[in-house]
Amino acid sequence: MYIYTKPMNKPLTPQSLIEQILHIQRMEHGSLSIIRQGPDGPYYNLNSWEDGKNRCRYLPQDKVPEVQQAIEGYHKYQQLTEQYAQQIIEQTRAQLNIGVKKKPQPHPARPRPKSGSPKTKKSST
Repeated sequence: MYIYTKPMNKPLTPQSLIEQILHIQRMEHGSLSIIRQGPDGPYYNLNSWEDGKNRCRYLPQDKVPEVQQAIEGYHKYQQLTEQYAQQIIEQTRAQLNIGVKKKPQPHPARPRPKSGSPKTKKSST
């Protein structure tokens, strides 16, 4: 499997991000771990978190390269969707004129009205 990406010389648009996502042909989440060494090489498990539990699946040696590419495809998918979401959020904020909250301008100092009686300190006894 090949993951096609566009050169970084021009900015990515939401449409170009979607096009890149559509080129991802295989995905798998999780990680590969070696469970032991055998006479013909290592034995692997595919570990993933599903339904609140860690799932381990035995993985034949001949499937390791394909599963590794599928894991990379999933990571690429996550990266592209995060970029897509950020661009759409920025567009939405610009369209709705939602910006950083401005600090209020300080009001000119006005003299406080004086009360009729002077303040006295209360005793604590």
